[in-house]
Parts: sequence; structure tokens; C-alpha cells
Amino acid sequence: MRSVLPLALLLVAAAAPREGCGNGRAPPYDPCAGKACGDACKACPPGDASCFETAELKACDPFHRCVPQVDGLCAAAQQACAGKACGAQCAIDPPCRSATPPCMMPSLVGYCDPGGACVAGTAPPPGTCPSQQPSWGCVGKACGDGCGYCPPGTDPASCPVPTLVATACDAQLQCVPVAGLTCSPQAACQGKACGAACDTCPACAGPGPAAQSCDASGACVAGATTCPP
Repeated sequence: MRSVLPLALLLVAAAAPREGCGNGRAPPYDPCAGKACGDACKACPPGDASCFETAELKACDPFHRCVPQVDGLCAAAQQACAGKACGAQCAIDPPCRSATPPCMMPSLVGYCDPGGACVAGTAPPPGTCPSQQPSWGCVGKACGDGCGYCPPGTDPASCPVPTLVATACDAQLQCVPVAGLTCSPQAACQGKACGAACDTCPACAGPGPAAQSCDASGACVAGATTCPP
């Protein structure tokens, strides 16, 4: 009897899962892991010959799904953070909520990222958001306006300093390189009056982006705007 008990305990210990070992299965493939809304994605896991990838271009939507890429895919994420600072809470209702009958899909609750888009999460990781104060060259300006750069700690009397690239204010009113900078229609008119000139894409080529103005609702639209008296 004395030898039976130790043997039984040994068998139980061998059968029990060891801490930290898991079940040996790889985590499910997430095509939008670590990506932001609008980033390109693929529905099939890399190297999976049994998965057929369709030819259409796909991108991550605000709900972290890999879907066909269409214009305005991330518009809801930008609108949810219009006029809000980086790190502020935001929420996006799924489009199917207004369908008949409405879907039961929950709203995306998250925070505004440095680019002015609503992303899922309880709070931004430390260091995500820049200073909430407008940078030296963006005081009194809106997203898309040109700006002068003044390095931190520099006497403002010596600014702006020459830069090798064109600069403009981003959605958080920080003076950044203009290449790749885009602004939501609301962010481009933040603090501007109806009829004022605005620019949602400072680096875009062609006359279209240069001929934009703020409408009565505070959005940057193409062409001139007729404002109420």
C-alpha cells in the first residue's frame, strides 16, 4: 500500500498541465493585429496553402476587421475624435445599428490616437500622446495649416528654424513634416469660421485640396462655401 500512493501521485502530477506550457496550439491568426484603421491586410494566414485570398484589396476597418478597401473606410473613426485631444475617450457605433432590424453588434469604445482616429482600448499606452499644448508654430491654427518649427528649449525669438521639408499642423496641433499628413474634415476646421480656407491633405497634388473651405457645420468641404448671415 505504501508504494501505491506515491505511484498514484506521480501519475496525477504527470497528467496535470505544467504552468506556462499552454496547450501547444498557436494563437488564431489576426490579420489586423498591431495595425491601425486603413492599413492593408490579408485574410489568409501567411503560408496557408489551403486558404484562398481574393484579388480585391483589403484593409483594417475601425472594428479591427480585414474587409474590402473602400473610400471612407475610416471616416467613422476620424469623426468620433473630431475636436478631441489624443487619449480622450471615444465610441463608434457599427453601421448595421441603423439597419432594419438593427444588429446587436456592440459599439467600439476606445481612445483617440495621435492621428485623431478612434482605436479600441481602455487607455493609450504610456508615451502614445504628445503634449496637449499646441506646438510653437501651431498656436491658433487648425490641422493642415502650414507652421514654423521651433525645437524644444529654443528661444522663440530665434524661431522658426529652417527645415529640409515642408511642415504643417497635425490633428493634435503639433508641427510635423507635411508628407503623408491628412486631416479629418472636422479637424481641418477646428477653431475656424465658416467660409475660411482649409486643407484636409496638405501634401496632395493638384488644385482640388487647395480649393476647400469650412462649411456651416464646421467641416472642410470642396469649393467655396455659402455661409448663413
